[in-house]
Amino acid sequence: MKILHYCQHVLGIGHFLRSMEIAAAFSRHTVFFVEGGDPLPGFHAPDHVQRIALPPLRMDPEFRNLETAGGDLRDIQARRTAILLDLWETVRPDVLLIELFPFGRKRFQFELIPLLEKNAASTHRARVVCSLRDILVEKADPEAYEEKVLSLVNRYFDLILVHADPDCVRLDETFRRLADIRPPVYYTGYVTRSLPNPPPPKICGRMVLSTGGGRVGIDFIEAVFLALSRIANPDIHLQVHEGPFMEPQDREALRERAAADARISWHPFSHAFLKELAQAQLSLSMAGYNTCMDILASGVSALVYPFPQNREQALRAHRLESRGVLRVIRSLYPERLAAQIREALSSPRPSMEPIRTDGARETVRAIENFSPRA
Repeated sequence: MKILHYCQHVLGIGHFLRSMEIAAAFSRHTVFFVEGGDPLPGFHAPDHVQRIALPPLRMDPEFRNLETAGGDLRDIQARRTAILLDLWETVRPDVLLIELFPFGRKRFQFELIPLLEKNAASTHRARVVCSLRDILVEKADPEAYEEKVLSLVNRYFDLILVHADPDCVRLDETFRRLADIRPPVYYTGYVTRSLPNPPPPKICGRMVLSTGGGRVGIDFIEAVFLALSRIANPDIHLQVHEGPFMEPQDREALRERAAADARISWHPFSHAFLKELAQAQLSLSMAGYNTCMDILASGVSALVYPFPQNREQALRAHRLESRGVLRVIRSLYPERLAAQIREALSSPRPSMEPIRTDGARETVRAIENFSPRA
């Protein structure tokens, strides 16, 4: 089976890493993985995954405008569309797996609608599957948004895969008109990575601080540094992992701040981050999908600070907190954060309720076994 897998990350790296984990699970098939964001340095895909890089586009941190790495936006959009259509013609995929759209990525319909139209008009029509994370970002006009999504999903798509445990969060909590979706909606469970066997030993006193891609969360890192200055314990060590897309001026300023405390060490982005978490006594992070899944898979005690711009990370964090996976940071005020860190280091992780984490394997199974309705 040939799978054309489209993924567009616009700010962080979570969408890319989740999609690539799914692509890796299709080991019996050939995956043509189309990535449209800034390339992640040093990442190596499995042999059965062929990567196709579109000229990169991203959103600004306020999610208002598309940004390019250089060049005219309209020219880049035209080039990307041509690459996608030519790729479909060359590959003739059996499955067109599209991450998030049409539930998100509205700014990229300039290339996705022509791709879907080409597929729909072909005598070799691929099955069209939407790969969807657990929680959707709220919209200013939810009625108009949901109506537009329904018009696209019911016209072009055959199957919706939601990468979540429905006992933890359901799609209709952030998409009210679930009953009006005509294609089947299937919950795969969360997509997580696997620890090495045997898992690495814990290192007492080690804390790991991360912010995903690094373009947001600078205030969080600064707050952790201030909180650490209020903790007198000389036996703790804070290992900071920079995001691959962190702005250079932020990186240099934070590295200078880190150098002022001998208990802080600065590290590059790690492709073995799950192992780093498994060795730590405590994780301090944002609450993006992939980071939360790494917390779940590694078994590390964790404090998370949800990205405040929308509801997505806060909703996920509070649901996972209620199931014993992590604790939510309530305030970045240094004294309060210091107290929460002390408590997390001195108390055991709460007992955790079972959560489905077989999302990548279940995605493969669902697509292999799916037959579209006539």
